[in-house]
Amino acid sequence: MAAAVKISRERAERINKALIGTFFTQAMVTMAIVVRIPEIIDNLGLSKNLAIWGTITGLSGIGSMLALVFAHRLVLRFGTTRVVRYGTLAATLIQGVLPLIGNYWFYFGITFVQAIFFSLYNNAANGQALMVQKRLKRVVLGSIHGAWSLGVGVASILSGILASFLPLAWHMGIIAAVGFVTHLILNSQLMNRDEEKLSQIKVKAEKKISWIKTPGIIWLLALGLFLGIWPELVMGDWMSLYSKNVMHLTPSLIAIPFSAFALAMIIGRFATGWVSSKMHINRAGMFGGYFGGVGMLLGLLASHFLLPINQLLAVAVQAFFFFIAGLGESIMVPAFYSAASHVRSIPPTQALARMGMGNSLIFILAKGVMGSLADNFGLTMAMLFPILAFFGSGYMQGLIGKKATKLEAQNLENYPPTGTIPIVTVKN
Repeated sequence: MAAAVKISRERAERINKALIGTFFTQAMVTMAIVVRIPEIIDNLGLSKNLAIWGTITGLSGIGSMLALVFAHRLVLRFGTTRVVRYGTLAATLIQGVLPLIGNYWFYFGITFVQAIFFSLYNNAANGQALMVQKRLKRVVLGSIHGAWSLGVGVASILSGILASFLPLAWHMGIIAAVGFVTHLILNSQLMNRDEEKLSQIKVKAEKKISWIKTPGIIWLLALGLFLGIWPELVMGDWMSLYSKNVMHLTPSLIAIPFSAFALAMIIGRFATGWVSSKMHINRAGMFGGYFGGVGMLLGLLASHFLLPINQLLAVAVQAFFFFIAGLGESIMVPAFYSAASHVRSIPPTQALARMGMGNSLIFILAKGVMGSLADNFGLTMAMLFPILAFFGSGYMQGLIGKKATKLEAQNLENYPPTGTIPIVTVKN
């Protein structure tokens, strides 16, 4: 392995802070819309056909998978900073115009394009973070992952406040404008092209394992990863719809349970290293799945029985149980990714890439299924899907934990769900 020429530590620290800022800002822009998803659905005329809503939001994710085909070539040609710049700015602009769209086919097309820019941004940003991590000789992606979660929490609280007096279009437009300017400032502080060339890490090419020969455990882990992340995604959009249509909450009140869930995710993700020092990461994931499922179930049941008595009490109790669910959810991704590092018959980067691909394909189907369940059985019954996913992920974590022999601390945060597989320069 050829050694990379070093940039100064002070400069590396500044770049790291800028990267943390981009992830926080992107989360703020992206998740500001969560509490107003029901209004987006109404704009598209899909309030009576949630199966279509679930299908188009699922299929738009193909854009992020498509971007992975050519992301590496773009980064090699233009550099990580330029790809980050175009990715963040384009995705942010698109976010600002989503409330103006009234046709669901057009909505699908523009969110498909947005997913491409999101994926390019995540790929390039994580690639640059790995360069900084190599220079600082410590894991920095954990902080980036935490910054994203923090941005989600702040976005939910702020959007809950703004939604009480701002129309949807103004709300998203202001958030997108502030995010655009912030990204311009932060992107100017990232690596320039010369610094990137000095920081490139050259590695020997890994042996390529054909897709047909991919070990079955990888696809099992992909399924487990889906089960672990699915409750988080449901909390981000379907729960908002449930709160409006079933609980009849205002956007401001909708934000409270989700904010509690997001806060717990922030706490749990920053505490992952401490938790793994007390017990095996997959054993912790097993408890996380079970506690998460119980927390979500009790939150829904409590709100159902307390709503006729007092709306604010129902929201407060639901927020308490969703906080417990968020703590359980927070450990799922690092636990499943850590398990992938123990598969010896395939290189870790290939294992993680194929887990991500399998996981993405399942998500596309799951969103359509969720919409169909909501249409045919109601939103209340549809919420059993993420609850069962919680329990299923906990069960799988228990099975995996029995087979794992050791935990590599570096793998805990190296591949956050907000990012993709790192960029490396392959030595021919």
